[in-house]
Amino acid sequence: MKKIFITIFFSTLFCFNLAYGKTIVVKANPEKGFHFPYLLKTSKKTVDANYIVVESNNTGGHNKSIKGMTSKAKKSLGWVLGSSISKKLNYPMLMPVFPFATKEIEKVLTNKNKYKYYFPQLDSDVLKIDIDKYKRIDLQLIAMIDDARERLLKENNQNINEKVIMVGFSSSSLFSARFTFLHPERVSIAIGGGIGGLLPVPAEKINGIEAIYPIGTYDFEKITGKKFNLEEFKKTPQFYYQGTKDKSNPFRRGAEDLTDEEYEIVKKLFVDGLPFGDKPVSLKVNTKMWENSQKYINQIVDNVKFESPKNLDHEITPKMTSKSIKFIKENLN
Repeated sequence: MKKIFITIFFSTLFCFNLAYGKTIVVKANPEKGFHFPYLLKTSKKTVDANYIVVESNNTGGHNKSIKGMTSKAKKSLGWVLGSSISKKLNYPMLMPVFPFATKEIEKVLTNKNKYKYYFPQLDSDVLKIDIDKYKRIDLQLIAMIDDARERLLKENNQNINEKVIMVGFSSSSLFSARFTFLHPERVSIAIGGGIGGLLPVPAEKINGIEAIYPIGTYDFEKITGKKFNLEEFKKTPQFYYQGTKDKSNPFRRGAEDLTDEEYEIVKKLFVDGLPFGDKPVSLKVNTKMWENSQKYINQIVDNVKFESPKNLDHEITPKMTSKSIKFIKENLN
C-alpha cells in the first residue's frame, strides 16, 4: 500500500510540474529556425488553453549579453501586460529574447551606432539585416511559436492555434502592431498600449506620398519577399491605446527607430507642421501623431479599435488591462 501511494504521489507531482504555471527557457535552435532563446510560461489549465499570448521582450540596452537579457526578460514576466492577460485567460505565454545593443551587435552589425538596430520595435533596419543569426527576427519568432506549440501539445496535451494573441506595451506594443502588419495570417488578435503615436498604415501611399515600412506598405514586398495581405489584415481585430498624458515617443530626427527617409515622411504626414526635429517630441506632437495614425487607418479598414484614456500617462493600469482582456474575449474566434 505504501509503495502504491509513493508511486501515485510522484506521478501526480510530475503531472503538476507540467500542468501548472512554470517559466522555462528554451535555448536557441538554429536548425528549427531561431537563433535566440525564448521564454515559455505555461498556463494553469492544460486542456482549455488553445492560444499563446506573445509579447516581445523590452529589456533595454543595459545588458551586454543574451544571458543578461534573458534574466531580465524573465524578471519582466512579473509585470508586463502579456503576463496579466495570459494569467487571466489561462493561456500560455511566449516571450522571445531578441538582442538590443549587445556587444556582439556593436561589433558585428555596426561600429557607429549600436542602437540603430531597434530589435524591440521591429524597425526597418532590423528587417534588412542579412546576417543569418540576426536575419528576419519576425520569421524567427514564428519558428519559436511553432516550436512552443509542439512542446505544449507533446507535454501538456494542449492543441494550440497557429494564430497567436500579440500583446505589448511601449516598445513591445510597436512590435505587436508591426508583427501583425507583417504577418496578419498568424495573429488572431493584437493589443498595444502606450503605442508612441505612430502606427503602420495599410497603404502604399498616404496623401500621394510613398509610405515605406514601418509607415506603410510601399516597399513591403521588397523587404519581405511577399505582398502585403490586406484581406487578412482586415480580418484581424486590433486594439491600441495611448493616454492623453502619455508623451513617450521614440520618433524624431536621428532617433533609433526612424531612418532619415522615414523621418521626412513622418514630418510631412503626421505632425501637421508642429515643431518636429531632433528633440524629444512634445505631448502636443505625440497627440497629433496619434490622431493622424487613427485617421489614415480608419480611411482604409474598420477592424482597428483606438482609445485615448483621459489623464493616463505611460503606464500599465488594471483598467486598461481589463479592457484589453474584454476586447480579446469579444473578438476571439
